[in-house]
Amino acid sequence: MQNNEIRNTILDINARWDTAFNAKQPDSVAVLYDDAATVLPAGAAQVTGSKAILQFWTDTIALGIIDHKIELLEAGSDGNLAFQRGLWSAAMVDAQGQRQSFSGNLHVLYRRQADGSWKALTHIWN
Repeated sequence: MQNNEIRNTILDINARWDTAFNAKQPDSVAVLYDDAATVLPAGAAQVTGSKAILQFWTDTIALGIIDHKIELLEAGSDGNLAFQRGLWSAAMVDAQGQRQSFSGNLHVLYRRQADGSWKALTHIWN
């Protein structure tokens, strides 16, 4: 896949991911992951498989995280695997109404599905 093509594909995935997360739709986030995917949250246990990933995003969204945004820095592919290196940012509002912003780095490895679409196989951030 040409770098521009995979870049555009990943930009679309990122937009769908952010939209679903910010709309508090964990099922729409979880569907963007391969059935055998693993999420590797910073400082927490790894989460593997569709059911566990859905529960992880359900619990995470319930924490009140808002304004999530993924910024793509680099994308590439080789055969049935693709990657993105990027940045993420989000915020929370505490009980006193104070907004706290946080951000970090992310890396996502994607696997091409039987239908030609791409889904996250591993997703790690700090």
